[in-house]
Amino acid sequence: MTTSSMIACSRDLTSRLGAAFARAGEELSLVGGAVRDRLLGVEDVDLDFATSARPVKTLHILEGLGEGSAYTVGEKFGTIGLRTGEVTAEITTYRATETYPAGSRKPRVVFGSTLLDDLSRRDFTVNAMAMDPLSGELIDPLNGEEDLRRRFLRAVGDPSRRFREDPLRLLRAVRFASRLGFTIEPATWQALRAGASSLSAISRERVRDEYSKILTGPDPVLGLTLLRDGELLAASVPGLLPLTAMPDHGPWHPLSLWDHTMRVVAGVPPGLVLRWAALLHDIAKPSTRTHEPSGRPRFFHHEEVGAHLARQILGGLRYSNQVVDDVCLLVETHMQPHAYSDEWSDGAVRRLILRLGPLTGDAILLARADALGHSLSGTSAKGPKFDKLEARIEALQHEPVESLKSPLNGDDLMERYRRPPGPWIKPIKAALENEVLEGRLAPDDRQAAWRIADELAGSQGVALP
Repeated sequence: MTTSSMIACSRDLTSRLGAAFARAGEELSLVGGAVRDRLLGVEDVDLDFATSARPVKTLHILEGLGEGSAYTVGEKFGTIGLRTGEVTAEITTYRATETYPAGSRKPRVVFGSTLLDDLSRRDFTVNAMAMDPLSGELIDPLNGEEDLRRRFLRAVGDPSRRFREDPLRLLRAVRFASRLGFTIEPATWQALRAGASSLSAISRERVRDEYSKILTGPDPVLGLTLLRDGELLAASVPGLLPLTAMPDHGPWHPLSLWDHTMRVVAGVPPGLVLRWAALLHDIAKPSTRTHEPSGRPRFFHHEEVGAHLARQILGGLRYSNQVVDDVCLLVETHMQPHAYSDEWSDGAVRRLILRLGPLTGDAILLARADALGHSLSGTSAKGPKFDKLEARIEALQHEPVESLKSPLNGDDLMERYRRPPGPWIKPIKAALENEVLEGRLAPDDRQAAWRIADELAGSQGVALP
């Protein structure tokens, strides 16, 4: 389904839902981000509605609509969903209050009786507008349209109270400001900074989801800078604080660690793994910093230490094992493309591909951004090096590196030399794999492999057959 047809389906569904709820004697309004984005000229196929109907009646109305699939999102919290084609709608009973107990992902909800009740408990004025699904009339009792025009993010009512109701709104403020390019208005900003410590009570999963949206949004640097300046890092992801702790990289790289890292984050595409790797690639530099007699700073093993710190940070945010492993691999290997030279053998290039696997392309993107992140001119002398590495990788891709394995395995070696498992096997296997990667031994040439294995085994004092 094309974008234009999805938009048409979403508008058609909005009208039909409005008519169905009106026939049932219930109010229904399009609310939240769908209204905001429509006023900004962006259509959304994920629709949110507020209704006077209680969840049981909402479900009954949706089932009577005779299309799509109705499902319960959080019935006791007032939300029923409907999925039809590519369009998803969530219909929620008016709420008067919505608070989150410390550490919980589930809200404590008190239903309201009017649309004004519902809009008045929302987070920001630009998210507290509604639209009549039949007439398209804008319902804006809190002047959200004016704030939208001025590009202001303003809390509804008392900002301190809004943030106390759900401290996650502190992170949501940053996300919306960075996504929309809005300024957080002064009273809301002051309350945000004052309430920063309350983020420590928020569940790690909710914090994770907001960070994911900030990092993969259109301006992650603005989002991260607001997190820093709003003193939200310490209460949400304190492991990121080292990024603010190093004012320079020494005379060759005068940028602060923070400024360098922001350039790298801005320089990679918006994938979750790649953006996290860009943010964390130098996380260990402050803890590994030493100085040569000349005063030049060095950061020995910051890649390995950084991968360990990245695992702690991402594991603490409850990311999946796959995301954690991928980010840590990119952090641990991020200096390897920098080390490439024309003297690398094909085997060395193959070993890099073998280690990185499907992340090979991302690793080079990260290295390019890292090099540019140190440049004040906007160009990097390392660009041609990375071009050559990519060309070498492309030339070697005619044969999948994963298939370049030793012709002999551990069982073969134990059977031939009549020895039990032990450390004697590893150097023989490593040598055979190296010969394959260097192109000197075919993966299926067992005869040649045995000649090499016999020579190595004999040098270890292993009795030959």
